[in-house]
Amino acid sequence: MVPTHNDWLSQARGLFPELESFLFQPQFYDSPHALWIDLLYLLHTAYDAQPSNDDLIGRIYGYAAWSFEQPDTEDSETDLSDATAIGLIESIPLDRKVSDDLYRWMTVEAFDGFENLFRYHLDDEAYHAFRAEFVRKKKTYSGPSILF
Repeated sequence: MVPTHNDWLSQARGLFPELESFLFQPQFYDSPHALWIDLLYLLHTAYDAQPSNDDLIGRIYGYAAWSFEQPDTEDSETDLSDATAIGLIESIPLDRKVSDDLYRWMTVEAFDGFENLFRYHLDDEAYHAFRAEFVRKKKTYSGPSILF
């Protein structure tokens, strides 16, 4: 079953009360891509908080995981996996706080599966350094990952 506008928006409403004033006005989110603009902003603010807001970070990665589990719509405007890949995953290497902490939220298998998305903003040398640092940190982390 293809997720409807109400499915992805209802899921977001339940997870992100921080966006309540926007989430209840459909004109702000006519596609999952539009929602990811604000979720990415929330992710950056969660890392800027002292201490970082792990609850919010976890909810964002949880929503990403849920989005990747939804069936493809074959329409780039409404496909949740596509929106999440472009709106979140592709931009992770651009923010040092986010990329430095990625090992807590993603498995090595998922990281490797997202290689092409990470490489969108990274040349070969930068990608290999990014991956090596991720794997180094992952080896010392025993907690669960949300994105796998």
